[in-house]
Amino acid sequence: MKLKVLKKISLFVLLVLSLSFFGCSNKTSSASTTDKKKTIKLGTLSTIKPFTTVLKEELEKKGYKVEVVMFDANNMPATATKDGNIDGFIHNHLPWIQTFNKENNSKLEMVKPYLFYYRTALYSSKYKSINEFPSGAQIAIPNDPTNVENSLVMLQKLGLITLGEKKDKFYTPADIVKNPKNIKILETEITTTARSITDAAAVICPSTRIKAAGIDPKAFIAEDTTTVNFPVGLTVDSKNVNEPWVKDAMEILQSDSVRKKFNELFDGTMVLYDKQK
Repeated sequence: MKLKVLKKISLFVLLVLSLSFFGCSNKTSSASTTDKKKTIKLGTLSTIKPFTTVLKEELEKKGYKVEVVMFDANNMPATATKDGNIDGFIHNHLPWIQTFNKENNSKLEMVKPYLFYYRTALYSSKYKSINEFPSGAQIAIPNDPTNVENSLVMLQKLGLITLGEKKDKFYTPADIVKNPKNIKILETEITTTARSITDAAAVICPSTRIKAAGIDPKAFIAEDTTTVNFPVGLTVDSKNVNEPWVKDAMEILQSDSVRKKFNELFDGTMVLYDKQK
């Protein structure tokens, strides 16, 4: 009698364990498809939209639903990601993201490996060299703190200005201590900097913006060689870094076919980092 009871208990335990395993298996399967059931929203601006569209198409091949959301101001994709209105974007460089996080109490994270850097240069529609700049020449630069500093440091390297001791976290025009040509700094929203080329003596601007304005991006007076230290990549809220769609997106971004499309689209105005394995 005891043996029969033990056999019945054993069978019951086996049945419970089997059902539990089946239930866990279903939960795992359901979790892995969660991202593919919802619409992934990728923010973009006009300069990077062609490549964001490539990422959208490749994610859709993997079964995701993807919407590309257009913005017209430099900070809007980051703000929308912080607020949870979109899932991620590829646009701003890493120091910009870090500054944005501190100023907005946000936790945006650029997923490694980083993808590319923006080529930035000094352009002019009026002059062929800095030696031709007249006294009082106006130079337009992007107005966010990191780009203001980068632009000023570039002008110093070119010998147009001398910067003194940094009074704040970033250099500003107030830190110029020598300005023999009385260069005037015009701070502009980065999306409009390139258009200032018709009014200003010159602009310091990402080559992508110059190309979008219909100007030859290779026709620059001088190139900023420090932009290699300002990486750009897929940026999401830090709590979503390990989401399945993010992992799939990163595999796509490192694929040879997508990197080839990137180079075809941007023709050197954005420069890919060496492929990470």
